[in-house]
This record gives sequence, structure tokens and C-alpha cells, in this order.
Amino acid sequence: MNQKHCDTNTSEGVFITFEGGEGAGKTTHIRFLAEKLRARGREVVCLREPGGTDIGEKLRAIVLDPANKVMADETELLVYEAARAQIVAEVIRPALARGAVVLCDRFADSTIAYQVCGRGLPRAFVEQANAFACQGITPDRTILLVTGGSARKGLARATHRLGADRLEQAGEEFHTRVNEAFLELAEAHPERIRVVRSAEQKAKTAERVFRELADLFPWMNDVVDDPAFFQQLNRRRPSGHSNSGRKGQPSGKGAQKAHHTKGGAKGGGTPGKAAQGNGSQGTHGGARGNDAHGAPKNTRGSEGGRSCGRCL
Repeated sequence: MNQKHCDTNTSEGVFITFEGGEGAGKTTHIRFLAEKLRARGREVVCLREPGGTDIGEKLRAIVLDPANKVMADETELLVYEAARAQIVAEVIRPALARGAVVLCDRFADSTIAYQVCGRGLPRAFVEQANAFACQGITPDRTILLVTGGSARKGLARATHRLGADRLEQAGEEFHTRVNEAFLELAEAHPERIRVVRSAEQKAKTAERVFRELADLFPWMNDVVDDPAFFQQLNRRRPSGHSNSGRKGQPSGKGAQKAHHTKGGAKGGGTPGKAAQGNGSQGTHGGARGNDAHGAPKNTRGSEGGRSCGRCL
């Protein structure tokens, strides 16, 4: 992949994805990054998977609805790929073509982690489906946020407000496999996927994110050693912090559509989990029913251990 160097005046689009297990804090850091990029005059498009388009949000509502307990793993995969194909064609490709920075909460890596290593679907087929849906679009950089804690703690953070959706109902063992898969993907693609360990203070985590993006945005080298630049994250509770909308029930007509502004237009334009479609957390799994507790439909994936055997 060609190295990009992007500043305020560039016309080259940049595609950055954020990945991680449940409760990793992706939305907070997408929001903060978008705010700072807009302050530098960049157009920023904040998205989530699945979603980001009218069609994608309808598909999201179906795949995350806990009532859809009988959804087959194969159906689940194809719903995610359909939503991805739509967001790439309708939003991501045009945005990159006009020079925007696209920040997406989850993308194809999540499909490998959740559907291959979590569900046990065949990796070769899932990779083909990813390639078909992505239409040649690949992230320039992926930030993998990890907490260092157990999957159980991550699930607790993700569900303490509104309860569990289909993904979160998949259980601790499922999410442990997913978290391990993300780390394996990072080991296999170190140039693109950068692991950022979440610190106790959000400001420190944000600093680490910016350090991993400074080669794409050289101006970040001037701020990464300035604690005051990031300190606002420790002082505020960002707007749009609610989890509403991520449980598969978008609020309002056309909720969660792509949100893009240039230079902080549209009332500041900072992305939120649910408000205005600004980068809400995407999800790529789902329980097969209350009795499944994360067990895949079949036993094609390994049970526990450091590697699922499918993610390298």
C-alpha cells in the first residue's frame, strides 16, 4: 500500500477504520479525531458498520434485533456484506474520490473476527465475500483499540445502559475468540493495523491514536507531546454519548445515515453513537438464541486457545 501524507490542502482521500471488541471505546476516539481534522479544514465522513445508508440501517435493524434468534450464521454474513457493498458504493468511494477523510467504526476486519473466528464460517469464502463487497476499497490505516481486560468486562461496558443486542448475547467465549482474532489480524498486517491499548484516561488513549496516524497527517507530530491538546477528553462527556440506535432499532426516519462536514460545519459536526448517524459503534455478530451463549452454529472454529486457526 502506498504511503499517504495528507495535510489541509490535499485532495487525496484517506480511509481510516477503527476496530476492537465490545466496550473498547471506538466511538469516543472517532468523534475526537473527526473534530480535530475538521478544525484543520478537512471534510470528514463518519460512518458505522453495518449502517451509514438508508438500506444499511434497515439491514442493521434486522441483523441486530434480538428477536431474530433463528438467523443462520450464513444469513448473518450475507446481511453484513450487503450493507457493506451499499455503503462502499453509495458513501465511501464517492467521499474518497472528492478528497474526504472517511472514519468508519468497523469494516472488513470485523467480519473475519466475528464471522470466521467467532462463528466458524470458512475463511476462504468470507474473504471472497469481503472482496466482493469492498469493491477494491482498503483502509489506509486501521486503529485496533484493545482494553487489555477480559471479554466479560468489555461486554459489561457495552451493555450497562441498554442491555444486549444479538451480538452481545453471543456470550463471553464468543467474544474472547473475537478479541484474540483481532490481535492475530494485527500481527499479520502490522503496517495497516496499529494496536492502541486503552489507557485509564481517554486523553492518553487519544494521544496514542494520533501517534499511529501521524505519518498520514504530519501536523499530528506537533501535538502528540502536548497534553493540553487531548485533555478536554478527560473533562467532558461528549454529546451524543448515548448508545441509542445501536441495538438494531434506529430512531427516526433515515437515522444513522452518513454524516459529512467540512471544517466543522453543521453545528460542529462531531460524530456520536446515535445522533445524526455520526459513527455509532458497528457490530458483526449475534446470538443464535438464548441457549447459544456464543457457541458457533457448528464446531468449525476452535474452542479457546490463543489462535482460532483461521485468522492468519
